[in-house]
Amino acid sequence: MSTLGIVYIVAGAACFLYYILIGLYSRFGLSISWIWPALGAVLVAAGLLTRASLPHWLRMAWRCLLGAGLALVIALECLVISGMHATAPAGMDYLIVLGASVYQDGPSPALTRRLNAVMAVLDDHPDAVIIASGGQGKNEPVSEAKCIRDELVKRGVDESRIWLEDKSTDTRENIENCKAMIGDPGAAVAIVTNNYHVWRSLRLAKKAGLTNVHGIAATYTGPTLFHFMIREAVSITVHALRGRL
Repeated sequence: MSTLGIVYIVAGAACFLYYILIGLYSRFGLSISWIWPALGAVLVAAGLLTRASLPHWLRMAWRCLLGAGLALVIALECLVISGMHATAPAGMDYLIVLGASVYQDGPSPALTRRLNAVMAVLDDHPDAVIIASGGQGKNEPVSEAKCIRDELVKRGVDESRIWLEDKSTDTRENIENCKAMIGDPGAAVAIVTNNYHVWRSLRLAKKAGLTNVHGIAATYTGPTLFHFMIREAVSITVHALRGRL
């Protein structure tokens, strides 16, 4: 087998192993995690096919497709990375806390990081209304919005300061529903979400008509970060094709 074939197979095996790793880490609850075994299967097949006698044009077409795909992913990841250290000026009118998965025993690691980020900036936004945003998924014991509110109250935040938006099912609905609650598209708004999620959230907010919107990036590390960054590239592509960005 050629060196290129071995590289393909090793890369494919790495995709399968990564799928198992992030599955164990996240209780196999990550959205679109199926991309890793699917990509692994494609790469292993490509590695095995390097031994086959294929037409030159087909080999070139595959290499062009692979190269174009890698270039697109790199470009999209540059956008994702550009929002990973976002902060907001003091004195925001509203802090929108975007929901993330809720486990049976409490918030997921991603949601916990968002809660930590809110608590870290509260003193900078003493008059801000907090909007907890996120509906209830089929495997979640309560809505993401309720979990956010309850956890913030446990940490000492006045419950009267927190509004609940518990009907949304994705980031676009999070933003649009919160905008409707705010009423004023020119209000100073900060969106609190994980670092990998900031760029897309801000683009959706601006598309929805919020004109004075900022991001507050909650740090996120760990083995699932790479998955979330790749997932963002997929989501950005889908939203762009649908004219949502």
